[in-house]
Amino acid sequence: MRTARVAGVVLSLMLAAGAMTRAGEAQPAEAGLLTLATERVVIFKDGFGLFVKKATGMADAQGRVFTDQVPDGVVLGTFWASSADGRALGMRAEWVETTELRETETSCTSVVELLRANAGKEVTLALQEKEAPPFVCTVVEVLDLPPEESAAARPGLSARPMPAAHLAALRMQSPEAALTESIRDLAPRGGDLVVLRTEKGETVLPVSSIRTLTGAGLVTKMKRKQEVETRTKRLSFELGATAAGKESTISLLYFAEGVRWIPTYRIGGELIQDALIELQGEILNEAEDFDAEVDLVVGVPNFRYKQTISPLSLEATLRQALSQAAPGLMGQSYGNASFQSRRTEHLGVRHGDAGDGGGLDLAPDLAAARTQDLFVYSAKRLALHKGARATVPLWQSPAAIKHLYTMDVGVVRDAQGGGVIRQSDPDGQNASVSPMKLEENKVWHQIEMANASKVPWTTGAALILKNNLPLGQDLLTYTPAGGKVLLPVTVAVDMCGTYTEEELSRRANALNWNRNQYAEVKKRATVTVMNQRLEPSRTRISVSLGGKVELASDEGKIRLNDFRRGDWNDTSYREINNHSDVTWDLELKPGETKKLTFDFLMYLP
Repeated sequence: MRTARVAGVVLSLMLAAGAMTRAGEAQPAEAGLLTLATERVVIFKDGFGLFVKKATGMADAQGRVFTDQVPDGVVLGTFWASSADGRALGMRAEWVETTELRETETSCTSVVELLRANAGKEVTLALQEKEAPPFVCTVVEVLDLPPEESAAARPGLSARPMPAAHLAALRMQSPEAALTESIRDLAPRGGDLVVLRTEKGETVLPVSSIRTLTGAGLVTKMKRKQEVETRTKRLSFELGATAAGKESTISLLYFAEGVRWIPTYRIGGELIQDALIELQGEILNEAEDFDAEVDLVVGVPNFRYKQTISPLSLEATLRQALSQAAPGLMGQSYGNASFQSRRTEHLGVRHGDAGDGGGLDLAPDLAAARTQDLFVYSAKRLALHKGARATVPLWQSPAAIKHLYTMDVGVVRDAQGGGVIRQSDPDGQNASVSPMKLEENKVWHQIEMANASKVPWTTGAALILKNNLPLGQDLLTYTPAGGKVLLPVTVAVDMCGTYTEEELSRRANALNWNRNQYAEVKKRATVTVMNQRLEPSRTRISVSLGGKVELASDEGKIRLNDFRRGDWNDTSYREINNHSDVTWDLELKPGETKKLTFDFLMYLP
């Protein structure tokens, strides 16, 4: 609604100030005008929020109350108004046009304005003709016509006038109040001639012939009049005839874009067998000023019509302010299922009692509560202006950790000859900037973390520190209470690995499938990993490729799946092949080199 408690206080103060006439007599506030206050903001990670407001006001003679603080971008079907007893109220949204006459004192900016301001005064004029001597005269009047008739003076053409204090408050809130103004100067027409009185009588001169005016007490200020036509949104609520003239309270609830929170973690300590994990919420506010209780939600609710605006917002398109405030984020969903990491995997959920909560320490003014499929962190209160950013500490908790070194090989194969054309880099990059072809694969140092607390770990950026020494940053994926997760730290420079293949046999026309002949090609792959660290290293090796793995050494685990397009550079006639994953879990001694092999077959046309 692009307003907040602060804006409501400003509006109340201005109404109180503007309710006094110049004579000092109090004027009643505009009948039906609501005073709004934001009570709660529920913030989700996808850039939307649920706003809960309370409004009070004196109903007019028809039992209606209204506000000009109409929210933008409200999601269709989520805008509800309720009376104090909880029943739904009827609403009406419309544009209201008003006309106001404004008078301000300004400096004179032309000769004709100086002449008008000094009518009746004795002045000395110098003309444009240098040969003409200056002369003393009295300015009688400037010959002009009155301004064009204002809309306010034309019956039937102006809407109900809006109180000056109300207009002033709206101007302070614009564009939150969706206020637009059209200003027209009410200046006299004409003004080309001036009447002067001299010793010889009255004379008329063109104003353009006057070069200077001189005189004692020369007036250089004037009253400038303007007609201001104002167009603003208005939202009215029907309370019923029994509420006429009585103070009433209503509640507003709506779901709209403009606020988001981003979870960020800090993981520190000695990082030997345990770590201290801390979560804070980074809040971006592009919706409105608010001073309210704030809830931060883990998870993204299903709002089918999230991209459809309610007609009560009087808008045609969504506002995209947040995409400018956080570039690249608005097109992404911060839902738990949306985050994928090539080096991070969920290790499973441990069912049963989560113990004593793992020593979880919430910030003193925060509490956590589960609400169906969503998890909510509730802050007591937060004041935040539109366009402002803030962080809210949520909790800290110890976590048991284990160190793991991982080498992930993803093979992409030539569809014609069956050879390896590249091995996917865990970073998603294929380094080929040098003419020297490297067969070495990166080994990543990761931390396996167990969530022994009673709250889930939502997906977010994680900074990893060892006694304030930064080790790296990556993505911590969603981990339920009792679950485990892998968090990448950095590339392990003291460990490296290679992957090679050799052909064992090739048999032509070994398979007839869908009226096509296929050759059977058998290969042996060798993975070599070297531990040059001074400590034993728990290591996991995984290979993903197209083909059917039949035998793996060193108790390697084989998992067969259906054909996968990403295994081949050309998928035509390759659907006959499986996709295979092979994994090994090893404990490498310092200085140890381990060779792992597996045999597989594939079919080529």
